[in-house]
Amino acid sequence: METEIKLLKREIETLKRENGELREENSKLNRTIQQLSETRQQLLGVQERLTVTEQVTAATQRRELLQEGVYENPPSDSDYEELRFDRTQEPVYATLQLTTRSGCITLFSV
Repeated sequence: METEIKLLKREIETLKRENGELREENSKLNRTIQQLSETRQQLLGVQERLTVTEQVTAATQRRELLQEGVYENPPSDSDYEELRFDRTQEPVYATLQLTTRSGCITLFSV
């Protein structure tokens, strides 16, 4: 009977040690998932800034074309040319509109 008690105590200690190791490993998985989520958020932010930068570049190029005389009869009494809305360019304007993105991030917990 004493031998059986000793064996059971060893088994309990082994299980406690394994449980602690598994908890530590689980904590590392959770940290990895959190880091992945943060990285995704950063990437979304960079992607959004890139989109805005592309839109600003397109608008700047359009303005430069306007200033070079793409439009006929710019006002001569002004230091700055007035940008006029050209109905034939509506598809271009539509691409310059700020785009919004929505998404989903899935987190797993073990």
